[in-house]
Amino acid sequence: MHTTIKFTLLAIFLVLSNTVQSDEAASGINFSGDILSRTKLTGDWGGIRNDMAAKGVTLDLDATHVTQHVASGGFDGSLLDKFPGNRISSLLPGNSETASDGMFNMLLKVDTGKAGLWSGGFLTVRGEGRVGDAVGIRAGGIMPTNGDALSPNVPGHSNKDVLALSEMTYAQFLSEKFGVALGLINTADGDKNEFAGSLRSRSHFMNAGMRFSPVVLGTVPVTTLGVTAIFLPTKNIIGTMGFVNSEESAGYNPFERDKGTTFLTEWQISHTIFGVTGKQTLGFAYGFDRNSLDFGADPRFQLASLVTTGETVRTNADSWVLYYNGHQYIQGDAEGGWGPFLRAGVSDGHPSPVKWNVAFGVGGVGMGSWRPK
Repeated sequence: MHTTIKFTLLAIFLVLSNTVQSDEAASGINFSGDILSRTKLTGDWGGIRNDMAAKGVTLDLDATHVTQHVASGGFDGSLLDKFPGNRISSLLPGNSETASDGMFNMLLKVDTGKAGLWSGGFLTVRGEGRVGDAVGIRAGGIMPTNGDALSPNVPGHSNKDVLALSEMTYAQFLSEKFGVALGLINTADGDKNEFAGSLRSRSHFMNAGMRFSPVVLGTVPVTTLGVTAIFLPTKNIIGTMGFVNSEESAGYNPFERDKGTTFLTEWQISHTIFGVTGKQTLGFAYGFDRNSLDFGADPRFQLASLVTTGETVRTNADSWVLYYNGHQYIQGDAEGGWGPFLRAGVSDGHPSPVKWNVAFGVGGVGMGSWRPK
């Protein structure tokens, strides 16, 4: 596909995440209050933060620290001895059974309408960093036990100290039901579930296999140039459709990482059954023109190939994935309720060895008055 056409189409998919962010900005978050009740630890900065938000500018920083220990078993390095020199070693914190790492996220959002410029415009800039070691595959599973440590996903820097620009997008709504966006997009909020979270989540499961469908990682990068469109046909339906470069771009010049193209679309339907709410999400991705794209940059998905052939995966073929997630409140709502959730995905199994996945459980918030959050 011609680069200009590809880049233009890519902006369509970005709008969904920016729409959600704009809704949050429009809700009028108040940063004031005492340390036990305010929304952010550092408060309103003497009122400056509230004034900035009122004028369409929000600045946020969050940090997470994780220490994990492999209690028994796990991967002891024998695979490295069998296949010396492969890139799987980058995910191992030496020979230690205990690993400790920290992740931080810096986010700037600008609402051009509130800023007195023009209506319907939203700028999002995100930087992410990671320090220390994660348990990685030392625990013995393909899916990491610490999903937080996957970001930023800088190729060749798994489980290393890194700082990267992971998002810079601009979205413009042309009407209440349609908008477009383009730039360096971040797909970590995709496949989001209210009970199970997403790859971005810091308040749900830690195991990455519960936070999103792992079938997508062979086709959908986390950070890449893209263009998307968003559709809001009714108040209960939100959909996105667009194209992105298939090559991961975090930490690199994104204009030099354009091997392959991925088509993405995701649709969410909110509903009410017997007076309680729920949501269904369905997504599809198709990757093409992926000539000689080397997936060895993500060694978590090389285990199956390494064990059987001693080589990392390469492909010249197209690939596709289909994923679904849904949740349904049985009692209450987002302010205090609970219910079941289901997440599932299928792929053609090339290049990712994950051909299908299923995750399910029960989640909620505010199960009792003694613990309202």
